Amino acid sequence: MRQTRREFLGRAASMPAALLLGACLGSDDPPVRVTTDGGTPAAQRTGAATATAPPSTAPFVPTAPPSSIDRDDLHGFVMPVAEACLPSNEVLMPNAPREYRAGVHEGVDFYFGDSCVVIERGTPVVASYGGVVVRADHDYLDLTLERVNALDATTAEQGFSDPETLDVYRGRQVWIDHGRGVVTRYCHLSRIEPDIAEGIVVAQGRIIGGVGESGTPESVTAPGTELHLHWEVRLDETFLGADAPPEEVRALYARLFESPSTGGVDEAGDAA
Repeated sequence: MRQTRREFLGRAASMPAALLLGACLGSDDPPVRVTTDGGTPAAQRTGAATATAPPSTAPFVPTAPPSSIDRDDLHGFVMPVAEACLPSNEVLMPNAPREYRAGVHEGVDFYFGDSCVVIERGTPVVASYGGVVVRADHDYLDLTLERVNALDATTAEQGFSDPETLDVYRGRQVWIDHGRGVVTRYCHLSRIEPDIAEGIVVAQGRIIGGVGESGTPESVTAPGTELHLHWEVRLDETFLGADAPPEEVRALYARLFESPSTGGVDEAGDAA
């Protein structure tokens, strides 16, 4: 006998909710059993909906482990160029004058001929200490002669090299934050490894790029003559050994590469 709409609604009012839902959908499938641990049925609630969170689209950024670095006694570093040594020439050490930009040198220069190893274009550069990459200049644009002339004019007018000028002359760079205000800078690079990017945690000794001469005036005026790594150890807004006499500076940087507990090397570049 054909059932009228009124008769169906009257009967539906007395049906259990789950049965009513099945009648409305017209499904012959068995009811779904919801479990919490792979086998035990969970309590079923009439009319309850299960919400599923959408997948996160936020990029994953690794978090560095807590830093144990002692900024008052920095050691346990490795040379940024394998088996290198500190240069014997004080002109290549921190605080040496840089007349061409009316300033002083703020790091160590590793050149072929005064660093105990062969250094040429592309020689691997490694992280001296573990940390988080906070700068990686993958989009670096080469210096031009017009830019060099403009920077020279600005320096001459001001009587000093401002932060922008210093940054330009450092060329293609990678910066690694080691915690507690200690950052190392790797400058004049010819290339940066593709997987080295901001936010990436790097282990000590990991290759981050290659030696070059980017940012030097000679990269424009005499290409191939200034191939070296300029390497800085920053302490907040200054650099390790700022304003200290040469012998104290050398002692501070020699100490950096001591301590076998963190895989350091000695001043000569041998494994400690």
